[in-house]
Parts: sequence; structure tokens; C-alpha cells
Amino acid sequence: MSPIEGLSDIRRLPRLGKIRLGIKKEGQHGPYPSAVDYFVCPDEVRAVYGDNPKELDIMFPADELELVAPQWYKCYSYSQGLICKGDGKTCKRKVDTETGDFANRDTREWVLSDGICQPEHCHMIGTKQCRKMMSLLFILPEVPGLGVYQLDTSSFYSIVNMNSQLAPDGFIRPFTRGKIAFIPLVLSIGPKEVTPPGVGRQTINILTVTAKVKLADIIKISRQGPAQVLLPTLEEEEPPDDLMPEEVLIQAEEGKEAKEAATTAQGGGEPPAAISPEGDEKVGEQAEVKAEEAWSEITREAEGVKKKQAKTPRSAPAAEPAPTIEGEGFHIELAWLERTLKSIHWDEDTAKTWAISNLKVDAKGKIADWLPLLNREQAERFTRELNERAARVQPELF
Repeated sequence: MSPIEGLSDIRRLPRLGKIRLGIKKEGQHGPYPSAVDYFVCPDEVRAVYGDNPKELDIMFPADELELVAPQWYKCYSYSQGLICKGDGKTCKRKVDTETGDFANRDTREWVLSDGICQPEHCHMIGTKQCRKMMSLLFILPEVPGLGVYQLDTSSFYSIVNMNSQLAPDGFIRPFTRGKIAFIPLVLSIGPKEVTPPGVGRQTINILTVTAKVKLADIIKISRQGPAQVLLPTLEEEEPPDDLMPEEVLIQAEEGKEAKEAATTAQGGGEPPAAISPEGDEKVGEQAEVKAEEAWSEITREAEGVKKKQAKTPRSAPAAEPAPTIEGEGFHIELAWLERTLKSIHWDEDTAKTWAISNLKVDAKGKIADWLPLLNREQAERFTRELNERAARVQPELF
């Protein structure tokens, strides 16, 4: 029997499980996520590599980076799973057919809709619902079973490191005639010393790919033509709990509803475009410093929301809007502004000096006097500068 071209050479691999980079710990006020320096694996993988492996023998089942290491902005809701996926320019969103907003826990019907992805203006990034994420899909040839495992990371340094190693212009492919499929490699996690801009030297754990076999063997393997393989669709609907604990998504979703109620209380209609308080790119990572305190606070807020829900009917009065500084086509929350200035050790005179020098504005008086005089572009540049500086002193946990 002759093969059918384009069909008989296709192999579809099932997904066997997920490998994680963090665990949940129980704090005084509830669970919080904690990064670890080993791979958190399913039982069958631990049976081969032990409980806390730091190296895994892997093979990628395809050459295309977008198939074995897709990278997207992903936004999750506790009630609706993945609600938005974008590349920084365009996105696909789950949109409530009645409200036109993101699907939430009250949504009865939603549709997928094309949208514009603007991370610098997206409030979902500020609430930790949206993060940049890389998903690695690989085979573990030493583990029983035929299929792939998935590992998600939102680590800035791990993503950059993996791209540097696996991309078409990375340092592995020149030795393999441009291939990475079915080349025996080792995926490891280990410490690396980094110095993010504006931050002191830090030691963090990042992902790395190396080769265990001789270069001559790699070149020989790369000359073979493996059969075409179809990978399973990424498991995206369920948020990765080591990166986005459900307590965070509950608190974020409830916080968003409160913000919508505040907009209604102001008179309804289309609100001015908001300058996202924490929407800019977070730079780097940090070791587990004050993680329990930070996440316990989020957990307490989420628990408070749950208890309030149980007692308060849906027709409760709308929340009071947060104090803001209003400008032409933008508004900036005062609480965020004060918190961010404090975190980067700026006072109002420092902010004024920066605005005069970089925005070429005639800034006089207090910040509340000259900030409303900025145009939207100037306000965006000002908030972006604050966000970038804050990101350097308060980088991502993972």
C-alpha cells in the first residue's frame, strides 16, 4: 500500500503533563506562590529523575520555534480562563456579547473578537491577570510514554535565554544545519548572577538548554529527516497556578468590577483612556524576598471579597471612584502616583525636574498643578518612565 502524501507521514503527539517552576506555600494569612530552584514534575517524571530534579533530558519534536516555544501576552480570569492573548500589537479576546467588555463571572455568552494589544495601557497587566509567557513543549525520552510535556515561564531572563539558544539565529542551530527537532538536549534550571538596570547585583534561577552528547554526534543526528509531527494545542484555558494563583485572579476580577461600578457612578458613558499604573514591561526577576507578605495581602483581599459577596446582593451601591488627576484624554490615579514615586525615591521636585527636561513643559507648582496640563502623549511618556523605574526596583517574582 502506498502512503498518502501529506497524511501518512504525520504523527500527532498527545500531551502527557505539565512541569512547573514554582509551588504554593501556606503562609500565616493563606497560600502564596514561591519560585523553586528545581522542576516540579508529575509522578512518572519524578520516578526517573527524583523529587527535585534540576536537569531533564529533552528533545523538541519540531524545528519551528513558534511551535515548541510559543510566546504571547496571556490574560486570565478566574471564572473564564484565558480571556485575551496578544503579541503586543494585536490580540484575540473573549468579549461579553451584552457589555462588549472582557468576559467575566457574570457573562452568559461571549465571542472571540480581534483587538489591539497595548501592554503600556492595559490595566490587566497591573492586576497581574496578564503576563508575558513562553510555553515550552518537549519530549522526555527517558520517561515512559509517548507524548510531550509543557512548561510555562514568565521569567524575563529565562525567555531571553531560551530564545538566544533555540531561535534560528541562536547558537545551537549553526551546528545542526538549522535543526533542533529530535536533537538530544538537556534542559536545566540553575543560578545566574544578573544586574538589572538600576538594581544591585542579584542571583536568580533561569532556564538553560545544553547538549550532553558530542558535537560530532549532534551533527550526525541533524542530517536525519524526522517524520512530520503535529503538536497538541497548548493547554491555555487553565491558568498556570505557579504563575497566577487563583487568589490573585479572584481579587483582580472583583477589583475590575468595582472599577466599572465607579465609572458608572461618575455618569456612565465612555471613560477617558486610562494610563495603566503598572502596565509597562517588568524587567528581570528577584529571589524570594517578602513574597509571603505580598501574596498574603492579596489573599486576604480575595477572602474579604468572597465574604462580602456572600452578604451583599448584586444590586449593592456602586463603589466610590478612586481620586485621580484628569487631563486631556487620560487620567492618573493619585494612589498609584504616590506609591510609585515613593518606591523609586522621587519627590515632587524630582518629578518636576524630569518633566521640564524631558517633556519640555513649563511645570510650576505642585504635581497636581502641572500634570493635568500635559497632553496624552506626554502623560504616557511620564507614566512609562515611572513604571520602568519601578520595575527595576520591584522586578517580577518568577
